[in-house]
Amino acid sequence: MSRGDTFIEVKDIVKVFPGVRALDGVSFDIREGECHSLCGENGAGKSTLIKVLTGAHERTEGQYLIDGNEVHFKSTQEAIAMGVSCVYQELSIVPEQSVAKNLFIGNLPKKNGMIDYRKLYADTKDILTQLDMDIDPRMNAGELSIGQQQMIEIGRALTRKARLIIMDEPTSSLSEAETDKLFEICAKLKERNIAIVYISHKLDEVMHLSDRITVIRDGKNIVSMNKEDTTQEELIANMIGRSLENMYNKEKVEIGETVLEVIKLSRRNVFHDIDFTVHKGEVVGFFGLVGAGRSEIMRAVFGADPYDSGAVRITGEELKPHNPALSIEHGMAFATEDRKKEGLMLRLSIMMNMTISNLKRLSHFGVMDKKKQQDAAKEFVESLRVKTPSIAQLVGNLSGGNQQKVVLSKWLMTMPKVLIVDEPTRGIDVGSKAEIYGILNELAKSGVAIIVVSSEIEEVMGVSDKLITIYEGAKTAEFDVTPELTREEVLSCALGGAPKS
Repeated sequence: MSRGDTFIEVKDIVKVFPGVRALDGVSFDIREGECHSLCGENGAGKSTLIKVLTGAHERTEGQYLIDGNEVHFKSTQEAIAMGVSCVYQELSIVPEQSVAKNLFIGNLPKKNGMIDYRKLYADTKDILTQLDMDIDPRMNAGELSIGQQQMIEIGRALTRKARLIIMDEPTSSLSEAETDKLFEICAKLKERNIAIVYISHKLDEVMHLSDRITVIRDGKNIVSMNKEDTTQEELIANMIGRSLENMYNKEKVEIGETVLEVIKLSRRNVFHDIDFTVHKGEVVGFFGLVGAGRSEIMRAVFGADPYDSGAVRITGEELKPHNPALSIEHGMAFATEDRKKEGLMLRLSIMMNMTISNLKRLSHFGVMDKKKQQDAAKEFVESLRVKTPSIAQLVGNLSGGNQQKVVLSKWLMTMPKVLIVDEPTRGIDVGSKAEIYGILNELAKSGVAIIVVSSEIEEVMGVSDKLITIYEGAKTAEFDVTPELTREEVLSCALGGAPKS
């Protein structure tokens, strides 16, 4: 087939689960050598459609055609055999195994019933060359960076002669340099006539990479279009069913007295001489590249990690180092960047997750007041608009945006004076992002001092009153966020440059 010919076509695909019509007549096609982005809010049906394409789910109704022939995959292995592979957001690298074995897992070359290591390493070198990776095939995959592991997943698809590679939120944990590298690989894949289905909540990436874009909403495909025929604003409107006039909705808030002071905070080989203040009603943004030390600074400020010297004060009172319980007691809250591992207990209910940080206030003489607990959870479900049938729902069953609202609810129940949020919208759809920004805005209006840590420069500039850049564990600049502040100036300081005088 020549580039641009239709490779895959789905027609009127329906997928029904008990009580749920997850896909409702979805139709779209994928062409050889194109990047076709699939956009939609969490719960729109993207994941279900991908599972149908990859053989993880059988469709209830409709047609699935490859090269014009109808297929009925019973497993992901059948889809792989037909050239359809997926690189999921949760990587499936086996860290204790070599790069070579990870690349050819399930497909190791054999000779006389034994692994043919000479061929394995030669074939691995060939794949690594295609990916422009200069690494030892014998090294353990666990020693690689997240970006390198992502490339190994793509390489694994190449070993299986993939004609379509589906990439699900591939840059969610990548640095800017790693993201650029991924984009280069995508361009090379297209040159080889390999199709890409790209799924990302980062719409700037979608607009940069795509040849065509399909939007899904409520299990239906809303529109398919060439990238040149739309704008990011139109894309958002199609995804959420309405225009989004002001994504950040930042309101002017009167800044009050100093609430948090961080004075020359240092930890050897991690960060040094970090100074900043946050005032009542103020939002202070922290921006830096992945690995700059932003999260490590916040963990030390909160008391989750130790520091060697310096001080942290809330309303003038100095906190003991490495004592998160004392920080919480003095009014500090910290929503960490990894909500699934550190922020939530996925196998427990919404109610339990929301109230876990506030059990003392919901107890009477050491006995939990169940009605108080239920009422508190219901109040926050309503005020933060958490989409759920019940507070008894397992939090692991919620979308990313609703999980993040549960994390925020957990900390807001402690009535914090200072709220630190690290990557508050990572992996969250555009509609939920706007809601999270609205919540932060309302908290600032109520007088909470807020720190937002983000690797998305537009986000951190959009929500902040003051912006601090971090490079290699050091503070390089502090800006008042005004219309005159440019993205280029912030990025320059995040790369180690000095601010304009």
